[in-house]
Amino acid sequence: MKNTLAALALAALPALILSACNGSTAGSPGVVPISSGPSAVSHRSRVRGTDNGPQDLHAGGADFPAYAYNLEKQPVGTYNQAQSPPGQGSLFYAAPTQGTIYYCINSSGYGRKEFEANNGTATTACAPLDASPTGFGGRQDPLDFVGTATAMASTECCASGTTYYNGRLTGSVQWGQPFEFPQIAGPIAFPYRPQDFSKNVSSVKLSTWTYCAIANGTVTDWNDPAITADNGGTSVTGGNSEPITFFFRSDNSGTTYNFVYHLNSSGSTGCNQTFKAPYNAAPYGSPSRSAAWTYGLNSTWPGPGSTNYPNPNFIGESGAPAILAAVQTTPYSTGYLEGSYAKEANPKVGQALLQNGFVKGQAIFVSATNKTAIRDAVAKLGSSSITYGGGSDGNPLNSTTPWCQLYISPSAFADPPSKSYPIVGVSYLLFYGNNNGIHVPDKIALIKFLESTQANNIVNKFEYTSLSKSIETAVLNALNGNSSQAACLQ
Repeated sequence: MKNTLAALALAALPALILSACNGSTAGSPGVVPISSGPSAVSHRSRVRGTDNGPQDLHAGGADFPAYAYNLEKQPVGTYNQAQSPPGQGSLFYAAPTQGTIYYCINSSGYGRKEFEANNGTATTACAPLDASPTGFGGRQDPLDFVGTATAMASTECCASGTTYYNGRLTGSVQWGQPFEFPQIAGPIAFPYRPQDFSKNVSSVKLSTWTYCAIANGTVTDWNDPAITADNGGTSVTGGNSEPITFFFRSDNSGTTYNFVYHLNSSGSTGCNQTFKAPYNAAPYGSPSRSAAWTYGLNSTWPGPGSTNYPNPNFIGESGAPAILAAVQTTPYSTGYLEGSYAKEANPKVGQALLQNGFVKGQAIFVSATNKTAIRDAVAKLGSSSITYGGGSDGNPLNSTTPWCQLYISPSAFADPPSKSYPIVGVSYLLFYGNNNGIHVPDKIALIKFLESTQANNIVNKFEYTSLSKSIETAVLNALNGNSSQAACLQ
C-alpha cells in the first residue's frame, strides 16, 4: 500500500509544480479540486502559501469534515514553510478572518489529544495526507482550535483529578474551559470500484442485514447469495467468486466511532436488531449465519482485523485519504469512508446504496449522494437534542461552564427515519475559552460565519449537510453569553 501511495504522490508532482507557480498547492492525490466561487475570489489577497504571519490560525484534527473545511488541502510542514492554504470554495477559505486558517488533517483522536494533553505536536510539522500524523504545523502552542467527530468524554474533561497538563481543562485561568459545539454532519459510505462489478449492476445495493454481515465478517464474498438477493437476483460479479477486502481505520477515529455506534445499534437500521422477514431466513440469516455486531463500541476499530480478532481480509489504514487510496487500488474492496472523499475521488469510486425502510414490502435503497436523504437523516436534531456539559461516554463532564459544551448523543441520529441515508456522523469544533488573545476576534468571526446562511450554502455543495437553525442559535448564544452565563470564548 505504501508503494501505491508513493506512486500516486509521484503522479501528482506535475500538478503540484504547476500550481506552485500560481501561488497555491494542488489537491491531494485522488481528489478533484472544487472550482472557486465569488467568496473565494474576494479573499484571494488574504491567502498566503509562503507567509504564515502571527495573525494566521492553526488548527487540525478530524478528517470527517475536512473536505468542506479546506478541500483536503494539507498544510504540510511547519508554519515558516510554504504550507498550503485552504482550497478556494471551502469554508475556511471563505471565512472573514484577518489571517489564513491552516487546518492539518489527521484524526479526531489525534486532534483531541493535542487539545487536551498538549502532547508537544502543535508546532511539529504537519505530515502529508498519506503519512502517519506527526504534528499540526502551528506557529505556537496551543492550537487555535481542533476538529473532532467524537465529542469529549468525561475521562478527558473536566473532572477534578484529570491529568492533562496540570488540569488545564479544569478551570485554568490560562486556557479556560473548552467551548465544544456540533458543526457539520455527513454520510459514512461503503465505497467500491465500479469497474470491478458487472455492467448489469448500475449501483451495488446492500440491505441492512448484508452490510452488517460484511462488517462483522459473516459475508466474505461479493458473490454471496445475500448480496445477489439485494440486487434483484443479479450477481454483482457476474457469478464469479470474488472475496471482499474490507478496509478499516487503524487510527483513533471519530468516523470509526460513529460507524461502529450505528453497527452496535438495535434500531431498524442497526445490526443488533431482531431481523424480520426476509432477513431471518435464507439467503440471509440463520442460526449459524448472523449479522449481529458483537464487538462493542470504540473509536479504535474493535472488529475483525483488530488485535483481538485477526482476519486477513480486514486491513487497517490510517486516515480517510489512505482508506480512499486503498479502495481505489484494491479490486473488490470496500470499507467505511466519509461520503465527501468518495464523491470527489479520482479515480472514481462508487458508494453502495444502503437499505432504509420498505414500500409495499420492497426494500428502499438510499444513496449517500442524495442530499435530501442526508439532510433528512439529521433533520430531527435541534436545540432539544443538546446535552449541555455532556460527555460522549454518557457521563457529565463536570465542567464549571457546562453551557459551553454542546453535546449531541449519536443515539439521536443512529437510527434515522425511513428513506433517509442510514449511516451518518456529526463533527464538532473545540476551542479554548481563554487563550491566545491576538486571535480571539478572528475566532469569534469564524464561529459566527460557520453558523451563517453563507456557510450553510457552501456546506450543502459538498456531500455534507448543515445542522438546524436552532442548533446554530444555541452555538451563537453560548458564544455570546448572557447576564448569568459568561461568553464561552474570551
